Amino acid sequence: MAISKTSIAVKALTEVGATPITSLDDGTNNADIVNRVYEIALKSILAECKWNFATKRALLSLSADELAWYDTGENYVYVRPTDIIKIFGTNDDKATFREEQDYIISNTAGLGIRYVYYHDDPTKYSNQFVEAFIDKLCSDIAYIIVNSSSLGEKYLQLYEGVTLPKAMSSNSQVGRQQTIQDDAWELAKYQNGQPNA
Repeated sequence: MAISKTSIAVKALTEVGATPITSLDDGTNNADIVNRVYEIALKSILAECKWNFATKRALLSLSADELAWYDTGENYVYVRPTDIIKIFGTNDDKATFREEQDYIISNTAGLGIRYVYYHDDPTKYSNQFVEAFIDKLCSDIAYIIVNSSSLGEKYLQLYEGVTLPKAMSSNSQVGRQQTIQDDAWELAKYQNGQPNA
């Protein structure tokens, strides 16, 4: 059976000892509660990592809007994609950028970004991500539905200490490993790559 939003919700409800639902819009109290926390919990876990299944690249479009003033070197104002959760990289390693309201402001022409987006199709999630997401949902609904803050804390600890790190580890082992590049401070310490004599 394919993973669905309903199957994720049912698993979370079952884990905390609550009555399962037949669908997220079945009109029951439990369905209403899960609906209220589902999107927030999903955005929260998506922001935790550069998930392979939820990463996309985009060349940004320049905004027609004028800012009231510009910081030094910030000559380009781009339209921020509406589905961004977190930006992880650009098409130019020397680019500087920042997010501000509905804009991405940069010193670089033709800026492209790599980012995690709001991906709400559970059929694309990894198994480890699903496990972690269920624990996240359990921690969010335990107090609301079964009035147990200790159960919520138990699932939060499981999420933060076991299932999220496991999902992040599994995610990092797919494909060629990414490495962090040394920054100017690190290189300066070694005289641009040459150790001090």
